[in-house]
Amino acid sequence: MAQRTQPPCAGSACPGCTGALARRLALGLLDTLAQWQLKAPVVVADAGDGVSTSFRRGLEARGLSYVLALHGKEVAHPENTEPHQPAYGGLGLGPPPLPRYRTPPRAISTLAAEAGAERFTEVTWRQGSKGAMTSRFTVLTVRPAGN
Repeated sequence: MAQRTQPPCAGSACPGCTGALARRLALGLLDTLAQWQLKAPVVVADAGDGVSTSFRRGLEARGLSYVLALHGKEVAHPENTEPHQPAYGGLGLGPPPLPRYRTPPRAISTLAAEAGAERFTEVTWRQGSKGAMTSRFTVLTVRPAGN
């Protein structure tokens, strides 16, 4: 008897998709919108997608605005940090050097702590089995770093 297989993304929650496949599908759908001369005003995603450098780069390459959740251990540069473009000797010994930051990236949790407690807002999103599900959130504009 042949085993029945379900096509990827057959359900509303995309049960057959891995994270990478789901992100490629999402970028493909955004490309389809662009073909129809439509553009998402902003793309919002959870930390599962926020930690994907290829997903962020895909959004940036398409000129899309986005808000992505991150884990505190992810690293980034503060918003006002500018990459430095090293001088190119032009000797034909390879491509010009890529821009780089002069300071190492810092953990998102560190950048959030430096922003100050007054920047955080307490949010309760629902009642759980042990009471209200509440946490504190803030919005930071950062320059992503790392892979």
